[in-house]
This record gives sequence, C-alpha cells and structure tokens, in this order.
Amino acid sequence: MPYVAGGGPQADAGSPEVLDVFHSGNVRANFVPIALWQDPQGTEAAILSAISLPSYVKETVSSEHTEGDADSPADVIAEQNKLIANGTLDAAAIAAGRNATSSRDDTTGPSNVPANTAGSVQLSSDVDNILLYDSPLTGIKYYVKTVTKQPNVIYPYDVASLAQPNGTTVQAVCDNLRLLIINSFDKIKKQYPDAFMTCSFRKRGVGSPTSQHPLGMACDIQFSKASLPDYFTRAQWVKDNTVYDQFLLEYKNTPRKTAWLHLSFNKANNRRQVCTFMNDLNVKGPGVTGLYDLSGSL
Repeated sequence: MPYVAGGGPQADAGSPEVLDVFHSGNVRANFVPIALWQDPQGTEAAILSAISLPSYVKETVSSEHTEGDADSPADVIAEQNKLIANGTLDAAAIAAGRNATSSRDDTTGPSNVPANTAGSVQLSSDVDNILLYDSPLTGIKYYVKTVTKQPNVIYPYDVASLAQPNGTTVQAVCDNLRLLIINSFDKIKKQYPDAFMTCSFRKRGVGSPTSQHPLGMACDIQFSKASLPDYFTRAQWVKDNTVYDQFLLEYKNTPRKTAWLHLSFNKANNRRQVCTFMNDLNVKGPGVTGLYDLSGSL
C-alpha cells in the first residue's frame, strides 16, 4: 500500500493491524513512497498496490507504445508527440530531457563475462506453468508466468496465444526468456533482491518495430528499494557483471519521475551495447554509448 506517514498503525490506509516499522524517503515501489513492514518473506504487496494506482495505470497505458530500444529517433519523437497530446509528457519536459546533464558518468567498456547459451526449455501444454529455469544461484524457480504475468509485470501478455502472431514459436520465446534470466536477470536478483521485472514478452506492434520484447529476448527491470540516484550505481554493477545484447539505463521525467533498466540477450549475436536514454531517446545522441546519472535532471 502507499506509505502513510506517522510511524504508527496504517489506519488511514485501511489496515490498522499493520505497523509501520521503518520508513524513508528513499524507500519506494515504482517511485511511490511506501512503508516497509516486518515480513520475513519479503512481501511485495506494497509494490502490487503502487503499480495499481490510477496515476500509474494512466502513465503505463500511455507509455506502452514507446520504448527506449527504438532504433529510429524519428519514431521516438512521433511517439513523444502522442504522449504530449494525452498529457503524460509536455514539451518542456521533453526539452529538459534532451538537455539533461550528468554529475556522474561511466563510459568504460561493457562486460566481458562469457555468455551461457546451453540448454533448452521442456515444453508442455500449460504454457504459463512451463519451468524456464530452476536457479541454483537464487533458489528461484522461474516459470513463464513469473516473468510475463505476475507478480509485478505491468504489461502482461500471453505467450501461448501471441508467440505465433509475433512471428516466432512458444519454444523460441521460452528459450530466449531462459537465456535472458540465466545471463542477466538472475544475477541481478542475486545482487539486488529487490529487483523485479516490469515486463518481458510483449505483443508485436506495441512499441518499437525493432523491439526484442516480442521475441522474449528483452525485459525491463526496476528496484523496490532504490532511489533514483541508485539506478546509476546499480547499472554500473549490471554492466560489469552480466551478459547482454543491449543494456539501457532509462529515465522518464513525467510527473512521477521514473528510472528503469532495459536488458536484452541475443544468443546469435550479443552487441554488448550500453546506452543511457531519457524519454525513450538516447540523451547523448544517436549511437553514443555509456552510463550517465540523469537523476538530477528529473
């Protein structure tokens, strides 16, 4: 639930039995301040509530058609104009994003960690419950539904019904998701247990025409306990310790002020590209690589 200030029972939120045991301006779920509760299982109820807020739903619906992995700046600008028209962004915010400056940067080379491309997923008729990976690193069993529909996925899409319309197969999508988890997400989850996917597999035609999401090759990641400046620091760790095709540190200066990580993995050819985007456009210009802390411009 959203954080109710005061340090006592969360009566104003409808749960007087829940005690606020710790709170901080830097503890957020999708950038909505929350209280941390004494829960040994690490409940994500607060995250689920935060991403269900009407303001967040409005933003995600309007933002679903833009993605920072677009290869064409012209396409991104066209989508930005749509966000201006529906009130999610305004021209001043976009102009500020294009002129964003960084107090910290990291333009060193990308990770040289070797890729793991071995193995394949065992299919079954119940696609949502196909086991993608049983991780010895984190102890997590990743199922198709875990990374495509629940518990915090903002854009839930059905692999069983959409793989073929996307121009691929269930087997290919599952194998791609598995390698993305093994080489990227599971390592991040071990280092930062508060990491969660906000989307992975998506319907083709939503977002960039060159997006890797419809193939199951890409995911977006946020952290429930990270401040905006933390994203730059965590991005540096990801750059140096995981394997990827494209890795983007992304920001959006909407009224909610958002940051996230976009990661893709391509078994056939990993470009190991690292860039920083603001409002879905490479903030340093087309083709410019490197990580930049743009949180001060939000």
